[in-house]
Amino acid sequence: MSAENTEHTVVLYSQGYCEFSEMVRLHLESRGQRYVEKDVDLDPDYRKEMLDLGAAGTPITVIDGEVVIGFDEESIDELLGFTPYNPTEELGETLDA
Repeated sequence: MSAENTEHTVVLYSQGYCEFSEMVRLHLESRGQRYVEKDVDLDPDYRKEMLDLGAAGTPITVIDGEVVIGFDEESIDELLGFTPYNPTEELGETLDA
């Protein structure tokens, strides 16, 4: 599925050097998705916004009003309208030995 023609509003709450925030940045950029980054270490208003979303740490990605806590590639892709690069496969009820 391609989301090339769809505009999304994306905000990334990050802080200092957070490797998971960097992973979200790289993932959004790999999808060609524009985003606004709010570093909660640099602005106390951004930290308050993040806390008001129910999150205690970064990264927090808000896509069209939907909150994704942590680096959750599948949720981010689903909200952006992309097929995940590495989809999780459902396990069957039995294992073949």
